[in-house]
Amino acid sequence: MNNRNKIIVLVIMVALVAIPYWRIKSNSEFFVDGIMSHLNHLGTWSHASVDTSLNGKVSINRVRFTPRGFRQTISIESIDVHSDMRKLLLSSAQHLTTHVPESMTLSINNAQLQDNASDYSMAVEKNNYWPMAVGYLGAYGCGTGPGPSFSPDQWDQILTSAPQFNMELSYSLIDDYHLDFNLNIDSLDNWFIAWSGTLTRSSDVPKISFNDTIVDTLYYYHSDQGFNKKRNEYCATQNNNSFSAYRLKGAEEIQGYLRVYAGKEMPQFLSNQYQRSLAENIEVNSILKLKEPKYLYEFAALSQNEALGLLTIEAAIGENEYQPIELTDIDFLELDMETLRTEMEAKEQEAKRVEVEANQPKELLKTITHTMGGTQSEYLIENWNQAIGQNIKIKTKRGRPFFGKLMSIGDTHLTITSRYMSGSATITVAKKDVVYMTASR
Repeated sequence: MNNRNKIIVLVIMVALVAIPYWRIKSNSEFFVDGIMSHLNHLGTWSHASVDTSLNGKVSINRVRFTPRGFRQTISIESIDVHSDMRKLLLSSAQHLTTHVPESMTLSINNAQLQDNASDYSMAVEKNNYWPMAVGYLGAYGCGTGPGPSFSPDQWDQILTSAPQFNMELSYSLIDDYHLDFNLNIDSLDNWFIAWSGTLTRSSDVPKISFNDTIVDTLYYYHSDQGFNKKRNEYCATQNNNSFSAYRLKGAEEIQGYLRVYAGKEMPQFLSNQYQRSLAENIEVNSILKLKEPKYLYEFAALSQNEALGLLTIEAAIGENEYQPIELTDIDFLELDMETLRTEMEAKEQEAKRVEVEANQPKELLKTITHTMGGTQSEYLIENWNQAIGQNIKIKTKRGRPFFGKLMSIGDTHLTITSRYMSGSATITVAKKDVVYMTASR
């Protein structure tokens, strides 16, 4: 081959690589614009640059986010988007701007509240990090804020430095009307939380949106990674330097709340389980089922008190079996007269509040149901061993979806990991609980 032909071949080879890469890099900018436009209802977003890799990873660097209605800004080191590279290569710019993929993973790295204001952090602390975390984070028996909650001064003593968060959101369209999702939230030295479930879409239009999806059942996992120790040490100082006194006081305060607002109380077993959940390094699994389905935006707007009143809950500590959270009738013979009088007065006040609220005009609730069917965007994996090292999704007997990379298969368990900076998002799932395993097409 002469030099002229060699040059022609070299030019062709460079073009075969450069043109697709140029298109991918160009389309990734439209792709990022589309993602940000889908998130605009949450607040104001900005970023410094976008990096693209040929393995399908798009990195949005130095992101700043100001939640809607607040002044305080959240800085994010980067948001890594993992999607199908073929979409970036073959889709039009308009489609990338207006439509999110049928399956995608977003990894939010090193998110931290900035000190340009404090209004958002105060709102988060007042709500005990709900809806990120469930259970008031042990504020009963210790917190002096409303709700109950820890006061700003108490939060400063429990968390001596501003927490940092790494998050990973994965979702997959399983048919025209249903989306499986998994949200991991990792706060180093505090907790690891996972939310997952199946959302029902209100229509089968190609454009995917999340705010108007319908939620029925959610799965919640909470693993303590240091927060309980810091909180327990502080709350013990507020209860005669006794952790036992703190956890017992917390259980008693919950009982008082339930007697007033629910007309029920915890059985002793449930009270003991609550106190146990305050211990260090504890793991809690919960299944939260709404008594009536709600739109996702409706559920997200509920306070924790309101949400818990609309849910039936099953919970398990560690590897124990799920137990229904069921309240019992109040045993008035066990109450002293002062406690009974205080709770009756509170109950009268609550009855007046409920009567006033009942007289307000109410919006009719809408229930939407769909029959399974339509286009499938996943395929079933029959030989699990062949999927080791691949990104997969499994569905358990209780309906909970898990997303991640299948790392190994043991005699009794599967090991799945998610992309995480701290390496803490490693989940084991019993093989007997797995209904099926799938991967995206």
